[in-house]
Amino acid sequence: MTKKQKYILWAVDALLLILIIYPIFLGGLVGGYDPGFHMARIRTLASNIASGHFPNPIGFEYLHHLGYGVGFFYGNFLLYPFALIRLMGLSLYHTYILYIVIFVGLNIFSINFVTDRLFHNWWATLVSGPLYLSSYYFITVIYTRAAIGELTAFAIIPLVILSLFKMFDGEVKYWWLLFISLALLLVSHILSFLIILGAIILIVLMNIKAMTKNHQIFWAFCKSAISFLGITAVFLLPFLQQYATQKYLSTATDRFGNYLVLVYASGMDNKYFDPEQFISMNGSLIVALLIFAVGYYIFKEKCRIFHNKIIAQSLVVIILFGSFLVSYSWVKFAVSIFKPFVLLQVMSRVDVVVLPLITLVVASALGELLSKAGNFKLPLTTVFLAVVAMITVAFPIKENLQNVSTRAQDIYTLSVSMGEYEPRDFERYNASQDYQVTPKKLAKSQGYSIISDNHHEAEVAFEKARPGQVVMLPRLNYRGYQVEFSYNGKIVKQAAISKNGLVAAKLPGDFHRGVIRVSYHLTSLAIVGWVVSLISLVVLVLARIRIPVYKHSGHRWWMIGR
Repeated sequence: MTKKQKYILWAVDALLLILIIYPIFLGGLVGGYDPGFHMARIRTLASNIASGHFPNPIGFEYLHHLGYGVGFFYGNFLLYPFALIRLMGLSLYHTYILYIVIFVGLNIFSINFVTDRLFHNWWATLVSGPLYLSSYYFITVIYTRAAIGELTAFAIIPLVILSLFKMFDGEVKYWWLLFISLALLLVSHILSFLIILGAIILIVLMNIKAMTKNHQIFWAFCKSAISFLGITAVFLLPFLQQYATQKYLSTATDRFGNYLVLVYASGMDNKYFDPEQFISMNGSLIVALLIFAVGYYIFKEKCRIFHNKIIAQSLVVIILFGSFLVSYSWVKFAVSIFKPFVLLQVMSRVDVVVLPLITLVVASALGELLSKAGNFKLPLTTVFLAVVAMITVAFPIKENLQNVSTRAQDIYTLSVSMGEYEPRDFERYNASQDYQVTPKKLAKSQGYSIISDNHHEAEVAFEKARPGQVVMLPRLNYRGYQVEFSYNGKIVKQAAISKNGLVAAKLPGDFHRGVIRVSYHLTSLAIVGWVVSLISLVVLVLARIRIPVYKHSGHRWWMIGR
C-alpha cells in the first residue's frame, strides 16, 4: 500500500466514522436492556476500584446493595479503561458514548486490516469498512440497542477469521492472534464466543486434510488452544465455579416457558425457506452485492469449485449460519439435536459471524473488479461509496432514529438486563415479597440491625438471637463469601450457606447476641486462575521476545516461540 493509498484510506475511514456516530449526538442512544446493563457494569466497576476492593467481580450497588456477581459471567477486562475514565469525572452516559465511538473506530480498523491481510488488494480494503458498517444489523446494534457486547464482538471476530484462514494457508505464526482474539472475545461477549466457536469447528472440518498433511498447522492450533486456556483461566475457572454454585434465571425462554429462539423463528411465513429476515437484517444492498459477488466468482471460475479457499469456505459458513435466519424447520432441528442452541435467545445473533464473512466475500470481488477498471477505478469507487453512504443515511440510520425517538430516554443504570445469571431462588423470593427485598427489610425480618454495609463487608448486630437459627444476610449468594461471628469475646468463622438465593448463616449453639460480618474473598479456584493466567502471560511474553533456550539441533539454535 503506497503512502497516497494510506492517506485516502484514512480519509474514507474518518468520514465513515463521522457518518456512523453523528446520529448518537442527535439522541440516538436511548433506554433499553443493553445500555442500562452495560452502564451499570462500568459504574459498579468504577465504584469497586474507588473503594479499593480489587479484584471484585461483584457489583455492590446492584439490587439495593445486595450485590450482583455480573463480573463472574461478563468479563471486565475491556471495561477497566472506561471505569478509570469514569473515575476521572466523565459522566457515565458520555463514558458509554466514548466506548461506542472507540469501538466503531476499531471495527473499521479491524475489517480493513483483515481484508488487506487476506487479499492484498487496496481497493478491496477501501470498500470493506463502508460495507461492514452499513449493515442494518450493525446500525441496530449501535442505535436501537446500543449493545456494546456485540459491537465489541464485531471488532474481534474478523481477527479470529483472519487467524484461521492464515493458519490453514500454512502461516502458523497466526496462532498468536487466534488465541488473543478468542480470549478477548470470551471476556467480552460469551454468546458471540460460542457462535464463533461453532464457525471454527466448521472451518476446521473443511480443512482437516490440510491439517493432517501439515503437522505444523496441527501443533499451531494446539499451542493456541493451550495458550487460550492458560491466559483466560482467571476468568474461566471462576465462571465455571460460580455457574455450578446455584441455578440461575433462564433468558432462553419466555414467560410461558417457550424457547425464545423457536418463538422468534416461528414468525416466518414459510417454515422451510423465508429469506425476508436475512434481507431485512443485513439490508437489500448487501444481499444484492453478495449475490453479485457469488455470480462473479462462478463466472470467473467457469462453474468449477472455487480455487480461492477463503471465498469458498466463507460461503459455506454464510449459507449454513444464514440458513438459521431463513428456516424455522432448520432452527427447530438444530435445537432438537443440540439443546444449548436455545441460549442464543434470538437467531439474529449469528450475524456476528455472517456479516464479517459477507463483507470479505463482497469486498474481494469488488476489489478485483475495481483493480481492473483502468482510469475508472477512482470514479467508480467514489460513486460506490457515495451510494453506500446515502443508503446508510436514508434507511438504516434514519429508521433507527425514528424508532428510538418513541422510546423512553431515561436509562436505569443499575439494570440486570433481562436477568442474565440472576440467582433463580432469589428471583422467586423477591417476587414473593413484591420485589421489595432490601437490606433494611431483611434486617427487620431477620431480627438484626445493620452496623455497616459497604463494598468490603456487611456487618449486622443481634441484640437477641435464637441459637441454631438460619438467618439471611444482605448479600446475594456466590462462592467466596465468608461469615464471621463475634460474640462472648470470641470469633468464630464458618462457610456461608444459602437461603432464598441469599448468603445465610446458621447461628452457633451459644450465640445469643453479637455481631456477624459477611465479606467476599477470592475462592481457591479463583486464586488458581490468577496464578495460571499470570504464569501463562509471563511465558507468552518471554516466548514473544524469543529468548534463546540454548538447545542446539544441527546448525540451528531453536528459540522459544519459534
